[in-house]
Amino acid sequence: MQTTKPSLFIGYSSERAIPVRSHLHRDFLVQTTFDGAVRRIEFHPSLRIDDTIQRIDALIVDSDYGRHAIDLVEDRPPCDPTAEGLMHLAFAEGCTGIMTVTSADIRREPRFTSARAVWRRRADNLHVDDREAVLGALEREGPLQLRALSGLIHTRRGLEAVIHTMACEGSVVIDLSEPLDDRAVVRAGMRPMGKFGRLAYGT
Repeated sequence: MQTTKPSLFIGYSSERAIPVRSHLHRDFLVQTTFDGAVRRIEFHPSLRIDDTIQRIDALIVDSDYGRHAIDLVEDRPPCDPTAEGLMHLAFAEGCTGIMTVTSADIRREPRFTSARAVWRRRADNLHVDDREAVLGALEREGPLQLRALSGLIHTRRGLEAVIHTMACEGSVVIDLSEPLDDRAVVRAGMRPMGKFGRLAYGT
């Protein structure tokens, strides 16, 4: 009997691979990875409650706004349908609270479509000269609109594709709350310089 290998999500903000249970779940992970305020996404597969180990498949997001356990109310894991385990996790991990996220939150435009478009570049090759040119300009000038950045540097590949690939590795952050066009604002990310390299995230 053949078994299907579970789909996994790996992003620069997560310390371990996260099993993906639905498209909605994946979209939340992608959007959260691209959020410049997020420092870390944690996956907690289980939790000790009293004398038993309970499976919870829960997420905690550590960001500038606090440390929150995430309740995807329309896509809770089958092992914790009432989010009781999530509540225990929030207390055990010293969370600020539980953040309720709906499908409407995740599908809000333009972030929903923009995040998917950028994520499609996650496995692209990125030349070191292109990365250095972009980061050098952002270090000198600060956050820039894409059209302003294009007037300052030359890249081997199209600048938009370069920026999207860099966003997937965490070396730049794009403001996805606005349309993904030449007015999109780009700033340097928080990923350490020593970790740059070709990485592919997700499946």
